[in-house]
Amino acid sequence: MAKIIDITRTLQDAPIYPGSSPAKIESVLSMSNGDRCNVSMITAGSHMGTHADASSHFLKDSMTSIDLMPLAHYYGPCRVLTVDESAMITQKMLKGKLDGCERLVIHGGGLSYLTKEAAEYIVNTGVITIVTDALSVAPPDNEVEIHSIILSAGIAVVENTILDNVDDGEYILSAFPVKIGGCDGAPVRAVLIQIPD
Repeated sequence: MAKIIDITRTLQDAPIYPGSSPAKIESVLSMSNGDRCNVSMITAGSHMGTHADASSHFLKDSMTSIDLMPLAHYYGPCRVLTVDESAMITQKMLKGKLDGCERLVIHGGGLSYLTKEAAEYIVNTGVITIVTDALSVAPPDNEVEIHSIILSAGIAVVENTILDNVDDGEYILSAFPVKIGGCDGAPVRAVLIQIPD
């Protein structure tokens, strides 16, 4: 039987990008107050918690919002690869490890980011999706350049996952973004599916 590994962070508990406001869940209707059902209001940024970036997130002239991103990027075979924690990920660290990889899941302890050279290398390997356990694929001081390299190549990005108990290897990724028309990103429920030999 296949094993499903949840790599999605709980929205309210997920690390928050500096400058962002925390997610809020507020009760609108409550059965404990005599209402006939429970209904909540969710207030959160489009890049809160485990989420997907649309091309329009960083590409000024892109018309590709999250509802227009290719769904095939978010489902299919993937490879989990551990890199040094708190490292700047270089081309050398990736070289020879991405052969046949379409969806790359980077396990870096939540603090490892791509260098420009690594982003350019990934673009040339045939990878169509990058998943990371960091808040972003890029370091805070180089967000625009690295996102632009990746998104310009049509690569999908999923950020802020949790990979603490995931071994390196081959899995099936399922990480479909919520369909929000015209938006630059959206929450996802990301899982890895491990198929037994």
